[in-house]
Amino acid sequence: MLTFQPVPEPKAGKTRLHLDIAVTDVDEAVDRIGMLGGRWTGERHDYREGAVLVMTDPEDNEFCVVQYYRV
Repeated sequence: MLTFQPVPEPKAGKTRLHLDIAVTDVDEAVDRIGMLGGRWTGERHDYREGAVLVMTDPEDNEFCVVQYYRV
């Protein structure tokens, strides 16, 4: 389980931690993240091994959802 906790201060500078979260379906993950206040940046990287989509949380901190393909 991973949780995000809001803080009263605004973001200052670049995010120092980057998460890659493995999911079984990137489309479902994008929808769920959107319902929780995050968004897809529109950036997607497709590789032979799988797909990586760059997302943001409600405060624009970036993280990725990754769907691995069976190769």
